[in-house]
Amino acid sequence: MSAQDNIQTVKDIYAAFNRNDRNAMIVALAENVEFESSPGAGEIPWAMARHGHSGIANLLDQIVEHVQMDVFEQLDFLASENQVAVVNRMEYSLKKNGQKVSFPKYIQVWTFDAAGKVEREFNSYDPTELLAAWRR
Repeated sequence: MSAQDNIQTVKDIYAAFNRNDRNAMIVALAENVEFESSPGAGEIPWAMARHGHSGIANLLDQIVEHVQMDVFEQLDFLASENQVAVVNRMEYSLKKNGQKVSFPKYIQVWTFDAAGKVEREFNSYDPTELLAAWRR
């Protein structure tokens, strides 16, 4: 797949996420997909590593359970033949206590297999504000 094809796949995943279309997201993922653990793993329920379609479905359930997404926009896409890095801006509220959390630079790196399916996702962000809000 080309870098442009991979960018379009990632854009389609974000669009499916924004309309809460789990099936459209999962169809773009390899059966053995791995989402690596995020900063805050061990304390933040949705930050742990996930494997396979059922693991991703569980991740989506946890996000819906704990987070009210206010802003999730993609600012930039950087691509190669098998990876897409996305700079996001994200703001949400924690359902457990109403605390707002802002990520001006939330980076996700999507890695593709030879069939054009996502085989790995890694994200990076500063968890300081999230951990403080979660602990309240």
